[in-house]
Amino acid sequence: MKTIEKPLKRSILIFTIAFIALLCVTLSILAYSTFSSSLYRAYDKRTSDIIEYVEGHIDIEDLTKCIETGVETEKFKEMGLLMDSIMEDFDIHYLYIVKPVLGDAEHGMMNIFSADTAEGRATDPDGYYLNYMMYDVYTEEDLQTYQAALERNTISHFKNFSTWGYDYTAAQPLINDAGEHIALLCVDINVEDIQFAITAHTAITVVLIMVMGMVFITVFTMWMSSNVTEPIGQLEKSVGVFAKVSHSKEEKDPNLLNYKAPDIHTKNEVESLSKAITQMAMDMRMYVNNILEAEGMVEDMKSKVNRMDMIAYQDALTNVKNKAWYDKTQERINENIANNTASFAILMADVNNLKKINDHYGHEHGNDFLLGACRIICRVFNHSPVFRIGGDEFVVLLENIDYRNRDKLVAKLKEEFDKSALDKSKEPWERYSAALGLAVYDQYIDTSMNDVFKRADDLMYKNKLESKMARED
Repeated sequence: MKTIEKPLKRSILIFTIAFIALLCVTLSILAYSTFSSSLYRAYDKRTSDIIEYVEGHIDIEDLTKCIETGVETEKFKEMGLLMDSIMEDFDIHYLYIVKPVLGDAEHGMMNIFSADTAEGRATDPDGYYLNYMMYDVYTEEDLQTYQAALERNTISHFKNFSTWGYDYTAAQPLINDAGEHIALLCVDINVEDIQFAITAHTAITVVLIMVMGMVFITVFTMWMSSNVTEPIGQLEKSVGVFAKVSHSKEEKDPNLLNYKAPDIHTKNEVESLSKAITQMAMDMRMYVNNILEAEGMVEDMKSKVNRMDMIAYQDALTNVKNKAWYDKTQERINENIANNTASFAILMADVNNLKKINDHYGHEHGNDFLLGACRIICRVFNHSPVFRIGGDEFVVLLENIDYRNRDKLVAKLKEEFDKSALDKSKEPWERYSAALGLAVYDQYIDTSMNDVFKRADDLMYKNKLESKMARED
């Protein structure tokens, strides 16, 4: 049996693995996107709360004077202690107040206050002081981002690169009573921490999906193997053996068409299919037996019919069609003429000198003479029916290829008869000769096959007279 190119079990396994892989990728992207969006929203809320809390404890008018004079007041120091305590208690990267300076000379960032933890103050007690200018710390793009945030009236959230790392920043402009945007209160959260949280969450999600996928693939494959693929495999094997026996050319005994049903108890459509195939195999064997019996009867009847046809429609001497079959053929041709689908020609052939052969050499050689002439006609017109309609008269009905090549074939037939008639090395009854007449159906003048036959007969008779006159000369 032919090897199966795509076994069902393998196809199901490949499809399941591909589906789980696609599911993993899709859910991973979805989890990454969803968690990332959710986490950034949470950080937005968290940083906004911190900024609102710190802003509520800042005396902005006092801070405005500090920025103008460069002198730290008591309120400024209290604000610094508050921001340091928030740095100590909350998991943030930086908490600071800055002001971008975009003058004509140099662009930089003015430090107002930078909060720090107790450990940070201990290791770096100086830090950045009030109105300290930072050049080459922020890029021009970052300075423009901070400047845009300063000019707004609401909190801005953006990512920025600096000497201190890659941060996600929330910036709130501090606006005094005069409506001046004096500085930016900023909170930074390390983006690496955010990305790590997102990546960790996504990785856990992917692992869980993969584990669940593997469990699903294992359970599903086992179930499919037990209930579908293995039973179908057994069914295919049994049907294959049955098909091999049924197609065997050497063995024709229908009693050998025994289908061995596999033992399938899946209680599903596969079991139902197995039972249906078993019943079908039994019905097939019975059907074949009935057909063979009927074939025997039909062959016997066909033999009888063929024998009757031979008797009824075949010329006993030459074995070509007889006048009765010619009459039957005439009915078909007349129907074609009536339907305007006729395209044919008729060749009349009258064997010359038959009476002379009979009189001088006997009827036995006369029969040989007729048979030889008939064989020449049949050999030349091997695609057309030949009829013997009289003692020495033959009719050829030319259709299809012989009709298209009629002129060439008639010329060949004349050549064959002339060659045979002039061959002095043969006996007189072996020198075959015939008068010929060919008429082609013309839809404008012919209303039946008999009209064409009459014209062919007239032409044949004319040819016979011309041949006779030529021999007398």
